[in-house]
Amino acid sequence: MSGQTSFTEAEAAAVVDEYMQAVEGIKKTISAVQETFDAARSGWEGDAAVAGQKASTAWQEETQRINTKIDELNQTISEGNTTLGNVDPENVDALTNLI
Repeated sequence: MSGQTSFTEAEAAAVVDEYMQAVEGIKKTISAVQETFDAARSGWEGDAAVAGQKASTAWQEETQRINTKIDELNQTISEGNTTLGNVDPENVDALTNLI
């Protein structure tokens, strides 16, 4: 099959680990944005404080959506990696030779 990429179980596990590390960095960045914004707006008053609170609430809602999507993706990747680990290598060879 042209353009086919295949990984051993160990290679796939390494890719998953690298992905999980990247996701952890993304989650830290998302959290840092909220912390930085909250620190900046702590002294705001009046209309600025109201607008800042609205922006903060909107960002928190967006981070929840992002984190939910990341968690769903993590689950799918983990399931795929587990499935790969449970595949019988002899069956893979037999199926590969059919193609």
